[in-house]
Amino acid sequence: MKWGAVIGGAALAALVSLPVSSPAWAADMTPISQRAIPATSGYIPAQFYWTGFYLGAGVGYGWGSSTFVDPLSVPAGATASPGLKGFLVSGVSGINYQISSFVVGVEGDFTGSWAKGSAIDSAGDSLQTQVFWTASITGRVGVSFDRLLIYGKGGVGFDYDRDIVAVPAGGSDIGTTYHIGWTAGGGVEYAVTEHWTGRIEYDYFTFSMRNVILQGNAIPIVPGGVGGSVGVKLNELKLIMAYKF
Repeated sequence: MKWGAVIGGAALAALVSLPVSSPAWAADMTPISQRAIPATSGYIPAQFYWTGFYLGAGVGYGWGSSTFVDPLSVPAGATASPGLKGFLVSGVSGINYQISSFVVGVEGDFTGSWAKGSAIDSAGDSLQTQVFWTASITGRVGVSFDRLLIYGKGGVGFDYDRDIVAVPAGGSDIGTTYHIGWTAGGGVEYAVTEHWTGRIEYDYFTFSMRNVILQGNAIPIVPGGVGGSVGVKLNELKLIMAYKF
């Protein structure tokens, strides 16, 4: 009996002497309502602000047609409309200003073009047009939905093209010309980060008929070349990445 009492008393004393700060003891004894709950960050991303200057570059595809009056045809005045298509490489720069959810801006772009094509007119001559580049200065107006911008644009357009008449008997006359016309389009742009945006854009260019002097060996006896006329209509679809400063 005495040894049992001694052993029982020693066990009780050891149990009472356990430190309250022991992790196992604290976990078991702390009420659930008082246990620590990890805090959330509370971070809410700021709304994207479109105001600022930007530079960008992209690639795309162009298609359309030219209206070509053949100066070498017999009788004179035969026409054809070569279909144009080809790859595009573009550069853009501009500035935006945001007012509430509306965004206004001005943009300039320059596009290197490989759009070209040919057609046979009623005289049997091959009329060929290649657009080397287009450019534009436009205004942009859009509506923003935080990081998404839907916009339209319009303004003045420019192009530089080469035009060729090749006759069945052999030989060709070549000329180049600049056009000034108008352009309109629109697109959807998304802010991927605070500085980088990506967009898909469609632009339509139209250039009225303009005289072009053709020279070569098709009719070499004509001093100073012969005069034809060419007009161009072109569609451009582009993917562009831009950096906003």
